[in-house]
Amino acid sequence: MPPAALLLALSSAPGRAAPPVDPFEEADESALFRAEERVVTVASRYAQAAELAPGIVTVLTDRELRGRGHRTLSDVLRSLPGVYVTVAQESRSLAWFRGVISPDNNKFLLLIDGVPWYDGIYTHAWIDEYLPLVDVKQVEIIKGPGSAVYGTNAFAGVVNVVTYRADDLQGGFARVEVGDDGRRGASAVLAEEVQLGDQTVEVRATVRALDLDGDGMDLTPRGDRNVSGMNPRRALLGRFGLTAGGLDVSVAVVDYKHTYFVQPQDDPLKVLFQQDEAFWLAYRDRFVHAKYDIPLGKIGRLTPSAFWQTHDDPGQYAFMGDPETSVDPTTGEATTRFTGGLVETEKHSSRMGGSLEAELRPTAQHASIAGLGAELIQIHNLVDNAFYDFASEAQSPPDFEIRADNARISNLYGFAQHTWTTGWFAELTAGARVDLHSYFGAFVSPRAGVLLLPAEGVVLKLLYGRAFRAPTARELLVTVGRDEAGENRFVAGNPALRPEAIDTLEGELTVKPARWATLRGAAYGSFLNDQINSVRGDDPQLGTDFYENGGGTTILGGELQGVITPGRWELDLAWTGTRAVDGPTGFAQYGFPAHMVNGRLGLEPVDGLRLNLLADVVGARPRAEWTPDSGRPDGPAYTLLHAAVATDLLAGGRLRADLSVRNLLDTAYEDLVYQDAANAVNTDDAGVITGPRYPADIAAAGRSVVVGVELAF
Repeated sequence: MPPAALLLALSSAPGRAAPPVDPFEEADESALFRAEERVVTVASRYAQAAELAPGIVTVLTDRELRGRGHRTLSDVLRSLPGVYVTVAQESRSLAWFRGVISPDNNKFLLLIDGVPWYDGIYTHAWIDEYLPLVDVKQVEIIKGPGSAVYGTNAFAGVVNVVTYRADDLQGGFARVEVGDDGRRGASAVLAEEVQLGDQTVEVRATVRALDLDGDGMDLTPRGDRNVSGMNPRRALLGRFGLTAGGLDVSVAVVDYKHTYFVQPQDDPLKVLFQQDEAFWLAYRDRFVHAKYDIPLGKIGRLTPSAFWQTHDDPGQYAFMGDPETSVDPTTGEATTRFTGGLVETEKHSSRMGGSLEAELRPTAQHASIAGLGAELIQIHNLVDNAFYDFASEAQSPPDFEIRADNARISNLYGFAQHTWTTGWFAELTAGARVDLHSYFGAFVSPRAGVLLLPAEGVVLKLLYGRAFRAPTARELLVTVGRDEAGENRFVAGNPALRPEAIDTLEGELTVKPARWATLRGAAYGSFLNDQINSVRGDDPQLGTDFYENGGGTTILGGELQGVITPGRWELDLAWTGTRAVDGPTGFAQYGFPAHMVNGRLGLEPVDGLRLNLLADVVGARPRAEWTPDSGRPDGPAYTLLHAAVATDLLAGGRLRADLSVRNLLDTAYEDLVYQDAANAVNTDDAGVITGPRYPADIAAAGRSVVVGVELAF
């Protein structure tokens, strides 16, 4: 029995289950799916109902994104049970899934229309203003492993951003938005079919520009002067796509820039060093993807594809040291010399690859996917040029650079997965992927799942998966200089690193006691091993500080969620409990709250007008055990409220408007500095600790209001 029939059985009225329906005999299979349940592709690379996918899946549509006031993927992920969103000291948003933390967003995988999107050096996934939600049809999120079909970085979660197609718009719209902190943005989206002779061609285009003076990110390492309320950002995006017959081509260009405020501010001169024109990071991407669907009759399709991406990450920042005073022994005249310098970063990489994938459905009871592919990361330039003591020429050799020019990291892979619908009440899924990496060799990522419908209105999922994160070019290939004491100035890369691995068992039970109520419970257990951390030692080649594979983390957790939708209002309340324990120390996982609550109260008083009030309750964040020298305490609990209003009642539905208020009560709270910096201390000339180097954390944004207006054309 096919998955569509399982859905019909699940959602039918009380009584006997609906008779089997073969969706492949329907005129429009996708319409049948949409009529019954939301369709996702993130779990298995092909369309299937979210409730029947072999993963714990959440879907948010464009209507929900606007109605709930979400401006970025950070906002979307923050609202989900089991996901904690924080910020790096470089002012980049980080999403931590189910107790798995990272200084970069490379322990979950970001997909744009099913295609992995990350840079070639840190493999970072962007969830802040870098990526707009303006042309997004829906966001699909899996909490749990996904390496069996996607490979590296699909470690603790997968996020698929699905953009508009012609079927969704058949036209387009223009949007303008203004808000606090000097926010001003404009965008336009088009998705339409045009007729060129006998050929129907789908044309898609998005342009977007955003300027933001600042949203309040602030870090004062010693509690001294700082530029308050500053964090300017600029984002430009252009996206274009064509579909003709089985050929689909898309091109995207992104230019994103933000500041990097992490330096101590002891006097006005140092404050001036934080001006946004002299203290910034930029991310410039060009992405091309092409695929061609070859029909195989009624049994499936064959799809060759190729992609190419370049990533340029220039930046610069200045730093000030303590003034040095010297006395001329002859004249006794004292001279003060300012110390510090300027650092210019150059990080340029490219990714390219191709694959051949097959989707096969020989009968309604069986669905298979399989694929072979290759990927190549090439590092064209990776260096920090440091002008110490404001010299006219950079330090030579640099203290931070790639080990070899045009270094390459390659990966070959193959995967297969089969789903067997054994009857109206059960579905079995099994598969695996093998990756052959140029540095660490082979890694196998298996997956297995059982879907049961023991009673009408009840869905039970039991899942197992293994996932991995390959060491990044930064962790593998960077060589660093040493100071006068012979210690590494930075953390050195280690070419002998193994991939991080995680094994996860999880289950989810969804019960629909009535059409207006859904109750959901989930439990998960994960063991993370071969974690890559910076360590201190004395290696003849790597020096005093370098990356190394370490111990493991054991994670146990659960979620409870209830959604009630009687009439025109909706209540969605979820609780998450997570117990993550670091193996070597026995400490609770740094910075990840043991308890979180997400709530939403929605009301649609009339058709086309939607009101939402959202709450994020974050429990205490463990830290005290990790900071015996600095004495930094646990991060206190906090609660944030957000509000949103959206309408499409204007001008016969052609004009839409929305209002988003984040941090409605202007709650003051702080994001913790990352684990590597939390125990840092200052010492005097005798080596005695004088206090923590970072007594203040990262002050988070206060209340902000944004108004957006969209006009359809």
